[in-house]
Amino acid sequence: MHWRGMFGIRRGDFHLLILLALSEKPMHGYALMQELGRTYERPMSAGMIYPTLQELEDLGYVKGEEVEGKKVYSVTAEGSAYLERNKEAVDRLRAGRENAGRLGRFGFMKDLRDIQAMVVMNLDTASEEKMKRVQEILAEARKKVASVVFE
Repeated sequence: MHWRGMFGIRRGDFHLLILLALSEKPMHGYALMQELGRTYERPMSAGMIYPTLQELEDLGYVKGEEVEGKKVYSVTAEGSAYLERNKEAVDRLRAGRENAGRLGRFGFMKDLRDIQAMVVMNLDTASEEKMKRVQEILAEARKKVASVVFE
């Protein structure tokens, strides 16, 4: 399952994710990027956030105002109405955010990303024997996790 599915996120929900976050507190783009990344245990890029903020601003769903040299975005009345019209999706996203919070408390996603990064960063220098040992360790870990989760 892709990370989006774990957190109730479906294709096309990114507008709603941003509006939902901004409905809770106005933020500048970088803070929004950090908030969503932390909340959903997935890095967000400026290339994802800023074009979407511009699109939402063009639609009249958010407004950006200069505050201490930064453009801070907040949800407009039209944006709130859009969230209300999409209440079912918003509720699904809120439930997904709670699931992400539960996973985040235990650091599962970070641990998995760290393991992946270690392997990928050393892929060109790791011997076949080391790679087989890593694979055996992960297979054993998968069995142990399954025995706990499905007991």
